[in-house]
Amino acid sequence: MSLNKILVATNLTERSDRALARAFQLKPDALVLLHVVPAGLPPEVAAEQQKVADTFLAHRLRYETSEGASDRSHTVLTGSAFSTIIAEAISDAAELIIIGKPGTHPFSELFVGTTAERVIRFSDRPVLMVKQAESGPYRRVLVAFDGSEGAVRALQMAVAIAPDAEFRVVHAWWAPQVPLGDLEAARQAIDQENERIKRLIANAARQAVAKCGGSPKVVIDLVEDNPYIVIANQSSWADLLAMGTHSKGLLASTASIGKLARHLLIEASCDVLTSRP
Repeated sequence: MSLNKILVATNLTERSDRALARAFQLKPDALVLLHVVPAGLPPEVAAEQQKVADTFLAHRLRYETSEGASDRSHTVLTGSAFSTIIAEAISDAAELIIIGKPGTHPFSELFVGTTAERVIRFSDRPVLMVKQAESGPYRRVLVAFDGSEGAVRALQMAVAIAPDAEFRVVHAWWAPQVPLGDLEAARQAIDQENERIKRLIANAARQAVAKCGGSPKVVIDLVEDNPYIVIANQSSWADLLAMGTHSKGLLASTASIGKLARHLLIEASCDVLTSRP
């Protein structure tokens, strides 16, 4: 089963070209290629940028005549990049937004405020950040799973775009600090929570497989260790990392990216698929 529609946001760079190549590989029923010209430019400059972008995108789609979606279109709009991308995804009923990675940022704080970060933070549908050149279907998918609704949605979308891949679903957690006399009770609570998480993962995977008709191999790992270290160490195995993006802290909201997700978005060398709750 293919996706019905994908929106690819491009700033006309090589990084965005990788995003488009991945979109064609996924073979959605429909594909929309979007470029946003910044608001506030002098009219003649904005008009020239719109003309150049329109010509470039039309040529890019014609170049891919033998690949991907049967229904392909492009559009060039003026406005705020991240809000326009999100609005167009809603208007076009896109199931997935694909973006290229932003410029190199050595520190996570510099990722905050980029177009990519804002799209991921505010989009109500999954977002795929493409970092690597497309070399065929995804073969190894690592899912960072914390039991949240966002993680479930990320897992389901990952199965939809990589139905025959090998999946490693990892739930990692810090061991709670409890008094010595409460260790047995804490261990029992952890074991019960682990069983709940395993059932949740298995059920989400079954539903996703039933919907997409693929045959992924799914391995579930429960690891008692620092979640960042666990996922970062295993991400080198994957060509796609999938995860929810919400923060689980006291100030968590559906419009926040947790610290773990933010670091992995920057540091993972593979493509990253994210989903809000």
